[in-house]
Parts: sequence; C-alpha cells; structure tokens
Amino acid sequence: MNNVRALLDQFWVTRLENRDLYFALKRAQPEYRRLVSELLGWNLIVNESVVKLEKVPPRAMPWMGIQTFQEPMDYCLLCAVLLFLADLDNGAPFLLSSLTRAIETFLAEIKPLDWTQFLHRKSLVRVLQYAQETGLVVAYDGNSAGFSNNRDQEVLYENTGLSRHFPVHFGQDIMDCRTIEDFEAFSWTGDDAEGRRHRVYQQLTLTPGFYCSDETRGDYEYVKNQRRAIDTSLDQTLDGELQIHKNGAFFLLSEGEQCGMIYPGTRALSDVALLLCAQLRNRILQGFYSRRADDTVVLTRREFRYEIEQCREKWGNGWGAQIRAMSLERIVQELTSYMSGWMLLEEQGDDILLYPAVGKLVGSYPASYRNERGEEEENGPMEDEQAGIP
Repeated sequence: MNNVRALLDQFWVTRLENRDLYFALKRAQPEYRRLVSELLGWNLIVNESVVKLEKVPPRAMPWMGIQTFQEPMDYCLLCAVLLFLADLDNGAPFLLSSLTRAIETFLAEIKPLDWTQFLHRKSLVRVLQYAQETGLVVAYDGNSAGFSNNRDQEVLYENTGLSRHFPVHFGQDIMDCRTIEDFEAFSWTGDDAEGRRHRVYQQLTLTPGFYCSDETRGDYEYVKNQRRAIDTSLDQTLDGELQIHKNGAFFLLSEGEQCGMIYPGTRALSDVALLLCAQLRNRILQGFYSRRADDTVVLTRREFRYEIEQCREKWGNGWGAQIRAMSLERIVQELTSYMSGWMLLEEQGDDILLYPAVGKLVGSYPASYRNERGEEEENGPMEDEQAGIP
C-alpha cells in the first residue's frame, strides 16, 4: 500500500538516493503489478538504478507540470539538457560552459539563446537545479545559481546516467505530435474496453475528481457500474474510499493518509477556498444561483468577485497576514487559479463554471470564532467537513 503511494508521490525512486525504498519497491512488485499494468495501463521501469512509474494522464492539467518551472523556455532547455546527457557515459564529468555551448546548438533553430540576457540565464539555472534535485546530474565544484549573475560562472558536473530513463515511453510514434491534445489522443485509441478502464483508473488516481460530461459519459457509466471493483482495487493499494455522486466521482484517501499534493492543504489559500465553497454552497441552496442539469453552476466573473469580497468581509481577519495584505483583485486572481487547479472551477471567458466539488469540500471556523483582528487568530485552524483528495 505504501509502496504504490511512493510510486505515485515521487517522480522516481533511485538506488543511490533511497536504497531502502528502492529495494522495497522491487520486492513488492507482485503486490502492485496488476494495478499498474492491467488497471492503470502505465509502464513500470525497474532496473539496477531506478524504479519509475510513468504516470501519463488522460487529460493534462496545469498543476501536472514541473512546479519550479516558470516559462516554456524552461522545458525547451530541459529537453536540450537531456539530449546533451544522452551522449555522455555514466559518471562522465562535464563543465557548465560545454553544456551551454551544446544547448545553443540544439536550440538554434527552435529557441535561439543569448546568455547575455538575464532571463535566459535564470531559466537555465532553474533547469539545472531541477536536474540536481531529480538526480540527473551531480554538482562537484561550483554552484549553478551563480550563472544567473555571471555567464562566465563555471561548474563541474557528473552525469549519473538516469537521463535515459527520464523521457516517457508512449508506445506509439510521437513524431507527428504538435500539441498536448495530440498526446492526449493516445488515451482514446485502441481497444475501447481496455482504454476506458485505463482512463477511469488514471483519472481517479491522479486527479481530485472525475466529472461526467458528454465526452466522458461512457467512462462515468463504467465507474458507476464497476464501483465495487474499482473501490476494492484502489482501497487495497492506496487505502481510501470511492465516493460517487450524480455527476462526480472522487477517491478520497483515508483520514491521516497522504499522497502527492493534498487539498485541503496547509496553505492559507486552502482555508480561504474552503470558506468560499461553504458560502457558495449556501447561496446555491438558497436559490441565488441556479444549478444546471449536471450540477454545475455558472457565475459571471463579477458575481464570483462579489462572493469573494463578501467572504473576506465576514472571515478576512482570520486569514494569514500575507493574504490580508493582498488587494481584492489579487485575492480573486490567486483564488481562481488555485481552485481551477483543484478542479473546483473552470474559467470560461467572462464566466466561472463551478463544479460539484464546490458543494462537497467546504470548511468553517469554530463556532467561537469572531471576525476581529488579533494575533491569536492570525492563522487559526479550520474545521474541514471533508478530508483531502489525492
């Protein structure tokens, strides 16, 4: 059980960095092999240096990217670094200057680089730091962060050999893929029954929720018809419960269990989202906003802004100091992005589409709370009505 969560929680587990977990995962393969290959349909890489589960989602979400990356250029540079490392032997040393020259060559016709520009250097620093964190390279002498301010900064690295296991193996020709949608289409090809089973398990395992739409209606019917088998399989390996509603399915981890990013989390913005969801739920039940046939609710951006403003007036003094210092417009922006990432809402032009989870994942302050500013209330705990989602 803990083994599968470790595979989901981490990009990979290497023998060098986590020897005990590496061997534990190798020994426990029979326990999770069926879930991985038959139900999820993912590749499992197990060799002398790494154990890696290639987690390919049926639909890409913004939060699935590398969290420390900020620009598309970061990903271009990462691909160039992987190309450079692929030509080196395991354990081969190299200098930062040789890497930057190679990157310039690789990206000359795709993304021309100018190391005199601070933004280009800073982008490479983010990529190099990520490469070190994931174990692609080891820095022996020097610090890559210094390249931000000095393009002549030199660093001595060693190639670990893990770069060859970094790219995902799609099992299909990807040379004609140009967009995210092209890659997502792989989930909808092949045997219908097998593809549906894979999509359902992948969605429930990777994302906060699974909503019914015209496109996914067949998959959602599969969830309802196979709910007992799905619940049993996921509970045995991840320890949680499958909850199915009219237009939404959620696999919730058991209390005290954790895997990956969690909602509600420890961020103050998570508290604000729970309070806002509770307010929106009450407003919908009172008839201020109408539910559609699929239990979604459409608000204009002005209405959504108004609800956040009312929530701040009622509970704002209990929010963390950083959020209290934000302007209303900044709070609206941050909260919209945060809730969108957790599939609580979707931005649709001038409207905000609220998903059913808004009425499910709500929170409130203790009954004794008073909306008065005081040091003891700055980061007061909340009473959540629901546990986090894996």
